[in-house]
Amino acid sequence: MLLALFIALGLSMDSFAVAMACGASSKKGRLGNAALISLSFCFFQTALAAIGWFAGFAFLSAIESYDHWAAFILLCYVGGKMAYESVFGEKRKCGSRLGAAKIVALSLATSMDALAVGIGFAFMGADPAVYLSAIAAVTFILSFIGAYFGSHMRATLGRNAELLGGLVLIAIGVKILLEHTSLLSTFP
Repeated sequence: MLLALFIALGLSMDSFAVAMACGASSKKGRLGNAALISLSFCFFQTALAAIGWFAGFAFLSAIESYDHWAAFILLCYVGGKMAYESVFGEKRKCGSRLGAAKIVALSLATSMDALAVGIGFAFMGADPAVYLSAIAAVTFILSFIGAYFGSHMRATLGRNAELLGGLVLIAIGVKILLEHTSLLSTFP
C-alpha cells in the first residue's frame, strides 16, 4: 500500500503543479474551481492508469522476463520528463478564464504519464484496485489543494512540486529494477 501511495504521489505532482498554476491565474471562485479541476484531474489520471494497466496486462506473458526493465524504463522516462520540464520547460498558464474544454485538455495532458505507469503496474503484478484507488484519492486531494491555494502561493512552488514528483518516479523505477535483478538483496 505504501508503494501505491508513493506512485500516486509522484504521478499527482504534475496535476498539483498545473492546478496550482490555474488557481494562481484564475479570477473565479476558489472552491468551485478547485472542485472542478480536482475532479477532472482525478478522473483522467485514474482512467489512463487503468487503460495502461489493461494494455500492459494483455502483453504480460510475452514480456514477463523483461517486465522489471520495462517498468524501470517507463518510470524513469516519465519521471525524467517531469523533472526536465520542471527545470527547463515553459511555464504553464491557464489564463484568467477556465472553461470545461481547457480543464479537460489540462487534465488529459497531465495524465499521459499515468498511462505509462499503468503499463508498469501490469508488469509489477500490482493489484489495480489498490493502485487506482490511491491514484484517484491522492490526485483529487493534491489537485484540490493546489487549485485552492494557488492564488496564495503564486505558481512558484509548482515547478518544485513537479521536480519532486519526477524524482520520486525515478526512485521507484530504480527500486523495482534493483529488486528484480537481486541487487537490492545484496545491500545490508
